Amino acid sequence: MRSGDTAAGVLKVIRDTALNVIVRPVTFFQAMPRRGGYRTPYVFLLVVGLFDALLLSALKVLVAGPAAALTFAMHVFLVVPVALTLFSFALTAVLFAFWRLMDSSQSYETAYRTFAYSFAISPIALLMLLVPYLTFVAFFWWFALLVIGSVHVHGVGRLKATAVFAALGLAVVVFLTRAEHYMVRHGVAHPVPQASSTIDKPAAHPAPV
Repeated sequence: MRSGDTAAGVLKVIRDTALNVIVRPVTFFQAMPRRGGYRTPYVFLLVVGLFDALLLSALKVLVAGPAAALTFAMHVFLVVPVALTLFSFALTAVLFAFWRLMDSSQSYETAYRTFAYSFAISPIALLMLLVPYLTFVAFFWWFALLVIGSVHVHGVGRLKATAVFAALGLAVVVFLTRAEHYMVRHGVAHPVPQASSTIDKPAAHPAPV
């Protein structure tokens, strides 16, 4: 990490990196180092994931109150590092296979770096997932970053990369649209109003035996 090894320095680098991915993705991926080990991209991914956990905990306060949010935060901050570690290396393996099929000559390490930095949009995407029918926008944004990474990091032709990731994105969107439609129909798409209405209702008494 640049800016030294202090926590403030590391967080500043991560913040600046995330902003570059979000605002100037083409410039970022053109300049992204292909080598350098897993430590820097892994720390970036982990910090962004922990920020997601903090954001979810804050939303939990609105839904269930501070006590439940604290319990939720304790669990999620324990689970997130393990889940992100397993998820990131497994998903990178899938993406690496697709990039190799698209004639990329880059290594698994480069594939991991491409995926890890594309995770910069995760906090924004997380908020988008709370709004019905915006889920697919978040996923298309992520697939667009993967297309950019494919072209400027892996040397894949733009048309080929767009076709492959558009097909994958369409498959995901079809699945998510069906899931969103189910959630809206069953009244589970808006957690805060639903939770409030539940809290306002008197507790049901158990039926006599």
